Amino acid sequence: MRQLAQLAPVTRASLLAPLLFLTIAFHCPAAQAALTADAVSPQVLLRTQTRLSLATAYFHVGLHRFAMEEVDQALILMPQHAQALVLKALLYQQHNRLDLAQKYFSQALTASPFDPQILFQHGIFECQIGLFERAVLTFALASAYAVGPVSGQINWIWGQCLKQNNQLEAANLRMTEAFEQLPGLISDVLELVELKIQLGKLSEAEKILEFLNDSPSVSAQSVWVAFQLAERQNQAVKKNHWGKMLGLRYSNSVQWHAIQDRFTHE
Repeated sequence: MRQLAQLAPVTRASLLAPLLFLTIAFHCPAAQAALTADAVSPQVLLRTQTRLSLATAYFHVGLHRFAMEEVDQALILMPQHAQALVLKALLYQQHNRLDLAQKYFSQALTASPFDPQILFQHGIFECQIGLFERAVLTFALASAYAVGPVSGQINWIWGQCLKQNNQLEAANLRMTEAFEQLPGLISDVLELVELKIQLGKLSEAEKILEFLNDSPSVSAQSVWVAFQLAERQNQAVKKNHWGKMLGLRYSNSVQWHAIQDRFTHE
């Protein structure tokens, strides 16, 4: 039986960078509570929101010096603004100023202790610096307060953190739950497929690949992995199906040329 071939590189969400920082999470009840807790005028609140919106825009395009200047101005206006504090933590995290990042995460959580987005970002930070047990507790707390798609996003990154700590069964459970919550929104389903293959859960991996390859997110890589998995399980009909699909849809791909080279040398 031919072993599953080495997978081609797959783009992944890295735990080394802040993820999923929403533009400004004013829709979140916890965030609203943090804002209204400060006795500020509507004018001050508007100016703070404007500064934070600009800081967030600078953050997303990598202009961190300007982002820091704007977030500092927001914090002069509202020193306990939870979203401004967490953005400052993320900026320090990006520049590996971990002591300062922890300081501002702590301040953000003091200002808004039950905000799932802030807890989520703090969990990512803890995982980044190797505090895996604390990160798991933080993700669990974030998940308890999260609603809607945020819950699935938390589960996915939580699973990645567990995987990074070699807790593969627990990672599989979390990432599978995330996939079930957000089947069309998880950008890197192949990471879950690889994990299931590593754990010997081949039928589960196969089902996810069938879903993925019948969705708009299908790619040459996902069809190639399905081809290899069918080959590993001696499923000639499925192997033929995925091989034809790869040739018809992705005839210029590296994966299709790999199949052609294999047939040439066999």
